[in-house]
Amino acid sequence: MPETEITEQDQTRTRPDLLWLCSSAIITLAAFAFRFYDLTLKPLHHDEGVNGFFLTTLYRTGVYKYDPANYHGPTLYYISLFFSKIFGLNTFAVRASVAIFGVLTVVLALYLRRYLGKIGSLSAALFLALSPGMVYISRYFIHETFFTFCSLAIVVSIVLFIERKTAGFFAKVWLAILLAACFIPPGLNIATYFSDGNTTALWAFRIAMVIVELVLIYFVLKSLLEWRDGRPIYLILAAASAALLFATKETAFITIGTMLIATVATRIWQKNVGSEPSRAKWYTLGFVHFAVLAAAAFFYRYTLDALRWVHTYYLGENSVKEPFAFYTLCFLTAAVIAAWAAYLFAYRSGGLAEIDEPELTYRQFRFGFGERADRLLLVSASALTFVFVLAVFFSSYFSYPEGLSRAVEAYMLWTKTGTKDHTQNGVLAYVKWGMKVESPLLLLSALGGAIAFLRPKDRFAVFSAFWGFGMFAAYTIIPYKTPWLALSFYLPMCLVAGYGVNVILSSRFVAARLTGALTLILAVTLLAYQAYDLSFVRYDDEEMGYVYAHTKRGMLDLVREIEHYAEKSGKGRDATIEIVSPDYWPLTWYLNDFPHANFFGSLVDANTSEMIVAKKNDQDVSVVDKYSAHYKFVGVYPLRPGVDLMLLVRRDLAEPQDQDLYKIYEYESK
Repeated sequence: MPETEITEQDQTRTRPDLLWLCSSAIITLAAFAFRFYDLTLKPLHHDEGVNGFFLTTLYRTGVYKYDPANYHGPTLYYISLFFSKIFGLNTFAVRASVAIFGVLTVVLALYLRRYLGKIGSLSAALFLALSPGMVYISRYFIHETFFTFCSLAIVVSIVLFIERKTAGFFAKVWLAILLAACFIPPGLNIATYFSDGNTTALWAFRIAMVIVELVLIYFVLKSLLEWRDGRPIYLILAAASAALLFATKETAFITIGTMLIATVATRIWQKNVGSEPSRAKWYTLGFVHFAVLAAAAFFYRYTLDALRWVHTYYLGENSVKEPFAFYTLCFLTAAVIAAWAAYLFAYRSGGLAEIDEPELTYRQFRFGFGERADRLLLVSASALTFVFVLAVFFSSYFSYPEGLSRAVEAYMLWTKTGTKDHTQNGVLAYVKWGMKVESPLLLLSALGGAIAFLRPKDRFAVFSAFWGFGMFAAYTIIPYKTPWLALSFYLPMCLVAGYGVNVILSSRFVAARLTGALTLILAVTLLAYQAYDLSFVRYDDEEMGYVYAHTKRGMLDLVREIEHYAEKSGKGRDATIEIVSPDYWPLTWYLNDFPHANFFGSLVDANTSEMIVAKKNDQDVSVVDKYSAHYKFVGVYPLRPGVDLMLLVRRDLAEPQDQDLYKIYEYESK
């Protein structure tokens, strides 16, 4: 072959795919916009307020002690501490520390291009970018988004460890960030210890320790990059991501366990089910279709009840009517059925393109470890990484050794708290919530999963299907249910949904491509609409999926009134506020800068404090009896469903419209 021809082929092979890169950039920007725009819009949830309390203590005192009874693992607080040091201790900073990992989860999906296909990886990333739940929870200061990111990071790291022989740029960057996060804070703690309170000595020691730590990080990175061209970095990243997963939430064992089961199930499925059409396979497909239709007919009352429930939710008299979402969902359902029929026709006729997936096998995985000495060293390095990262976070950077033993206690505690359904939505809770705001993902993941099971040679797609449906089954069986747990199964569902879109759009049959394109357009339209509606319009509406006991937007009016009267008093942030209501979270966060905001949780004697916050209904009589002589009534403000607060202000600070306390009886909570 002439040299010029070889050169042209090499250039073609290495030429960047500009269309794919531009599409990736647009999807990433969309993910960023949905997560960061007006990030402080909705008031903090009760759980965010509690997390904010722990962060505030860590920010102001430098002390955090892991307690398994207190809202999961320590990673969230240290990540948000970093953002708070940069942007200040405020709502934007803490939520940005979560939202950024929502964006990075979308970016990670793009690394699966060779396993989901070009269109598939873009579709999966787009589904993750627009999923109403992924967007809504990414705008929450809770653990789920980072947990989801770590879950995908484990999978991507292992896949790339099998596929690649050298470490990529972003793998090096992520490892450098992890090393800095683990090494530099302990160095700063050592500097503080030796400075003995001297400011000059403190900064001198800090600078010296940072220099030493950076040199150490450089040599660790250099050594790893020289070790088999950096390939072991991927397995070390997988180990670190697994450790971070366990240091984030106790449900890590469910995720890891399901991944392992999915891996074994994929191997068994691939071994026993062929990829090519066969008479036995068509008979099986026919039986499955018949069984589904027969079940729907036999249980027709339940089928009709389910259809009525969907109609009532979107168009019922007592619901916020959403005809656009309802009819889009109807068309999408029809399009998915048509796409499935078109796929079966193309599958039988041999009109489907193949995904050039690298060989994801145990043999290839084992080969990545190298020879015996390298294998032992890599296993040791990965195990050491896992243990070290766990120790760093649970011990609060080695300042609280008891945290390591308490990490084990968390699982015993979880077995007790994880046995109750606090939402009272029953076994089908995730189906109900999903049909409200994630219906495109439920439909498309079912389509993608069915396609994957017919094409077992596409190992990663089959694994994603088992992973997603396995997580869905696990959380359905477990009594404890909260909406944000659903992110753990919507993550793999987005991947397998993207794969399904790729297979159909890559078909050689025009009809299949048309139905695939229509399905994708309808799904993206509905997801974008519902993501906007959930995160920017109905973010405190209990009828929406993912909105669970959320703080009402009217609570922010209470905060503004408190700030108004504090300024009027002349004391500003030094005004005294007695919070006597037993329910007050997340007011602690919004009154962070008021050192004299006292959260008693029950009535106390007060006649000089500028303001009092009490609970409507439960404390009406006691408040009128106790505070009428010195305070006036400003108004009633919703905290969350079933809980309203009332603001009292000292008489000399009251505005003309403020009323005597007996007027409290005339206000009824809605």
